[in-house]
Amino acid sequence: MTTFVDPSSPHRLSPVSAPTLAESVAEAIRSSILSGRFAPGDRLVEAELARELRVSRGPIREALALLGKDGIVVYEPRRGKFVQSFTPRLVDEVYSLRRLLEPYAVTRVVETLSESGRDRLRAALGEIAAAARAGDEPLLAQADVAFHDLLYQLADHELLQRAWLENIAGKLRLMSNVTTASLAELADAERNHRLLLDPIMAGDVDAARRRLEEHIDDAWVLARAALASEPELERPELGSSTVDS
Repeated sequence: MTTFVDPSSPHRLSPVSAPTLAESVAEAIRSSILSGRFAPGDRLVEAELARELRVSRGPIREALALLGKDGIVVYEPRRGKFVQSFTPRLVDEVYSLRRLLEPYAVTRVVETLSESGRDRLRAALGEIAAAARAGDEPLLAQADVAFHDLLYQLADHELLQRAWLENIAGKLRLMSNVTTASLAELADAERNHRLLLDPIMAGDVDAARRRLEEHIDDAWVLARAALASEPELERPELGSSTVDS
């Protein structure tokens, strides 16, 4: 027997939407940035991107706006659009904001964690462990940010998650992509995140917050050290002339 769904029914299925052209273009540009083809501070010229991707400049402009919301691309009036660069001040702002937001996120996670959430956290730790064992730095950086992204998802707080996505996550992905992890850091990646996960699983809010704050502080120190050792992460001063974006 065939069942028909009344299109006016409140229980009808919503159509599945495919990515828009702008979203597909944004993903292509994002991949190029995170692969290192475009370095921090590089200018993104709409005409050149449109020519290479064989699309008009409209989708390119929309895609760059989407990447701006991710914190990967910045727009400077009369100068153009650039891959996000890093300065000591920006690094400090990113990590100080994390220190405010993430302990609150983990508090909500501990208080509301479901069994499916536990499974997702275990799987996220497994991804970190696998990347660390393989010595795959780009994959480890991706898995690291994904673990923390999951904490914000499980916190179930829309504005909190938006603050993470728009102000922190993209910058962390970009910065971790252009810095080098030591062998010791690769070996410690699983252990460091297991130290975060254990009190979450045990329902110990105070320990979870304390270990998360220590984790962020350690990452903050490493980020500042990486910036000092790789001055190319900082974009040189630009002229004030108008550019063709």
